[in-house]
Order: sequence, then structure tokens, then C-alpha cells
Amino acid sequence: MQSISRLLVLILLIGAPLQWLHAAESDALSRLGERLGPLRAMQAKFAQTVYDENGEPLQSSEGTMVVQRSDRLRWETTSPFTYLIVTDGVTLWRYDADLEQATKQPFSGELANTPALILGGDMAKIAKHYDVSWEQGSDGELFTLLPRSKEALFRQLQLKFSSGGVSELLLRDNLDQRTEIRFFSLVVNPTLTPQTFQFTPPAGVDVVVEQDTEAP
Repeated sequence: MQSISRLLVLILLIGAPLQWLHAAESDALSRLGERLGPLRAMQAKFAQTVYDENGEPLQSSEGTMVVQRSDRLRWETTSPFTYLIVTDGVTLWRYDADLEQATKQPFSGELANTPALILGGDMAKIAKHYDVSWEQGSDGELFTLLPRSKEALFRQLQLKFSSGGVSELLLRDNLDQRTEIRFFSLVVNPTLTPQTFQFTPPAGVDVVVEQDTEAP
């Protein structure tokens, strides 16, 4: 009887922190939902820097982005090169102006978990695919998302919110490279047209058509 009592105490001691973790994650999801829930669309300029595993900068770029709920994204790098990624939630286009080449593929599978699309605020998808934690910093709130899938495009994503909205998106990939994306000139819920998320290759551009990506 004494050994059974000890086992019961041990189970309760182990279960308590697990229940606390579930409650903490639920609270983090709720807080993130409060931040992203009203965000039907977002438009901003961005400055992006990629660092290697030793913290040395590899590449910096700037551009503009527009994201809208239901998997619509336009991410356009304008400096130091021109590169466009755009999807209407059905077809994904990538356009390299310097190479005069466009790639077309169905939008599905892991592509739907592209980090920028998390800003679209689909909380059901976030709750399904990520473990979420939250902390209050001196300059705003920080949410950390850890993918549950081993096939994820990254191993950690962080969203930082200031009083003006989303201020930074921080990524760490499977090679331990870190990407910092800072947003500015932010516009919340702008008026957008379907053409924002469509693309027609310019005349003379080579078009490569890729097959469907299998869903995880």
C-alpha cells in the first residue's frame, strides 16, 4: 500500500507541471489570437538579415510585403536584387527578374506553413502545427512557435509585437542559421484587390512548372 501511495504521489508530481505547461500554452495561443485575430491583412516594408550559425551576417535585403488571410502573400525583394514570391492560395509564383525566370507550382503542403503566412492569423492552423509560448519583454511581447512536424521549413519562429503591431519576425532554420526580419511603415487591414496576389510573367521570361507538393 505504501509503494502504491508513493507511485500515486510521483504521478501527481509529474502530472502537475504537464498541466501547467498545457495551461501556459493555451494562454500563449489565446494571447497570440488576440494579436492576430483582428488582422485580416497586413502591408509593410521589411529589412531582412540572414546570419550563419556563428552569428556572422551572410546577406541583407529590403523590400515590401502584403499578407492576407486565406493563404495570400506577396513578398517582393527590391534591394540588392529583385525577387518576387506571390500566391493567391491556389498557385505559387516565384519570379527572378535578373535571371528572367518564373517558377509556377500549386500552393499546398508545407508551403502553407510559410512563416510570413502565419501573420495571416489562421489560429486553427497555428494551434494544429505549432507549440506556442509567450513572454513579456521590455520592448513588447514575444511569441515563440516550435513546429510539430519534422518536415518543417524551420525549427523555431518568433514574432515580436510592439505597440504598433508586428515589429519583427525571427527564424532559426535546421542549419542553425538565423533570419531577422524587421517591419516598418506597417498598415493593418488595408484595402486590397485580387490582383495583388496574382502574377503574369513578362514577355520573354522562361516559365518552369513544378509538380504538386505533397501535404504533410
